[in-house]
Amino acid sequence: MTAQPPAAQPVSPAPKMELGAYVSKAWNLVKADLVLFIVSYLIVALLASIPLVGLIIGGPLWFGFFRILQKRYKGEPAEIGQVFDAFKTDFVKGLVTMLLMAVAGICVFIPVIIVVIILSRIPVCGAPLAMVLYIAAIFALMSGLYFVWPIAALSDVQPVDAIKRGLKFLGANVGPMALLALVTCLIAGAGIIACGIGLFFTVPLATLIVVVAYNEYYLPNAPAA
Repeated sequence: MTAQPPAAQPVSPAPKMELGAYVSKAWNLVKADLVLFIVSYLIVALLASIPLVGLIIGGPLWFGFFRILQKRYKGEPAEIGQVFDAFKTDFVKGLVTMLLMAVAGICVFIPVIIVVIILSRIPVCGAPLAMVLYIAAIFALMSGLYFVWPIAALSDVQPVDAIKRGLKFLGANVGPMALLALVTCLIAGAGIIACGIGLFFTVPLATLIVVVAYNEYYLPNAPAA
């Protein structure tokens, strides 16, 4: 009697974006550990904003901050001082990531600004077209680079490959990534309303949303390297 081959196991569909769930989970994590998130972000924001010096140390600081967020997302303990951990383990990788992100921003915005200036000189329709182009460029950049920091900081992927993977993921998920970028930007920017002080709460919240989305949306749907 011929043995029957084992029945094929159904393939689980890749998870779809659950933006509300990401925001809710990040909100609950931030509320439960306010001091950790706010103080560690404050350290990053202050040191990374120092002219020139911030460009050198900002990358490792952001690596440390993302790793703190990842630990809390996974339910692991984390401490404020761990924001400096990447200086000992991944200083060069963090520095390169920061420099590449800065270069990417410059490469996108210099041509856009030139075109915006040209369009703004066109009577009647020039100014609206320039504004639309500027906003579109912002969200294209944010969407394409959305997962670059967590890919570089939370995995063994090197910075250049992190950018490539982020852009490749955007190509396959344009709509969801644009929505993620929009909502995250709005949440981060909402802190400006409270005389700017609210940023120390809303930016950590927005960054934690990125980490949650990275784990629950990017990783299960990431294309093969």
